[in-house]
Amino acid sequence: MKFFITGERNSGKSYLVERVKALAKFTGFETRFDEDLVDLFISFFNGNSFLIGSRDNGRLKMVDEGFSSAAKLLGAIEIPSDHLLIMDEIGFLEEDSPEFQQAVVSALRRARHCLCVLRKGDFSFIGHLKSSMGIRSIELAPGNREQVFGRIAREIERERALLPSPGGDEGI
Repeated sequence: MKFFITGERNSGKSYLVERVKALAKFTGFETRFDEDLVDLFISFFNGNSFLIGSRDNGRLKMVDEGFSSAAKLLGAIEIPSDHLLIMDEIGFLEEDSPEFQQAVVSALRRARHCLCVLRKGDFSFIGHLKSSMGIRSIELAPGNREQVFGRIAREIERERALLPSPGGDEGI
């Protein structure tokens, strides 16, 4: 079960991720700006957070050290088979970090299940992911948000039903 979501700004991509997190065990990361919308952080669900971008005269510029640290962590992160790998989101800053790109590809290959948010636009890394890994993305919009959530929720339930249970409902 691998889902790749894209869509316009404010279409509900991150909200969808938050809803899905309530349904499954997960690992991975999310990217968020600080409250002033100046600094961009990648925050791993294990508690680690790195500054990966900062606005300079209105332009967002990559912070090499943050991407390097994030790449090392993502490349080594354990992804249990009953966990959903969440990457929210892969965007344009990744274009300038081959090390992070390799970590993303490695994580996707190691993960049995994933929910990955892809920034909408013409980005070479995202294009490479789609073509080299046979990825098709679902475009999220206000008119299909509930339908997409329902589809993901059904897949999680189906996967959970296939897992052996050690005396409880401990599946995905």
